[in-house]
Amino acid sequence: MYSYTNKRKLSKKKVFLSLTCLFVAGVAYFTYDYMNKQKPAAPVFKEELPVLALPDSAKKIGLPFTVQATTALDFFDGKQGDIESMTLFEGVYRGNQGMDYTFGEEAFEVVSCYDGKVSEVKDDPIFGQSVSIAYDDMVFTYQSLSEVLVKNGDEIKNGEVIGKAGKNIYNKELGNHLHIVVTKGGQIRDPESVYGKTIEELK
Repeated sequence: MYSYTNKRKLSKKKVFLSLTCLFVAGVAYFTYDYMNKQKPAAPVFKEELPVLALPDSAKKIGLPFTVQATTALDFFDGKQGDIESMTLFEGVYRGNQGMDYTFGEEAFEVVSCYDGKVSEVKDDPIFGQSVSIAYDDMVFTYQSLSEVLVKNGDEIKNGEVIGKAGKNIYNKELGNHLHIVVTKGGQIRDPESVYGKTIEELK
């Protein structure tokens, strides 16, 4: 009776130990499998690459504003019947030698169309404050400014804020606006004909 009982107890212990081992092995397997599935991807090392400046030949001339400004007065190209591009001032009609832009009635920020050096800053009694920025033989003149943020000799980058649109006597009916004149080699260019182009394309 003792021997049978003892063997029965031993058998129960073996079964219990076997089940325990199986349970531990199962837990270990599923834990390992779960951890492998959740294993994060190998870290990607982001190498900071140097920012290379575009060569001057690849830079494009931008707009003189960043808002959704609209054309208030177009460039006068000398064609007959182009009366909408003329301004009546002191009883005389004069062709518009640049472009005039408005943004509702707001005095919007004016930005440089291209890199360059400030060649002139002045306050004209008729055209208001103005800034001229030169790059080689190309000059961008921004007039009718209510505020000027640059001075003579400053090096300016394309898109840099140089002032704010304002009012002047010459086109007072336009309210707050920007008047821009573009010349290359001393010749007046239609501003709309240079936007989005490189200096090389204008030669």
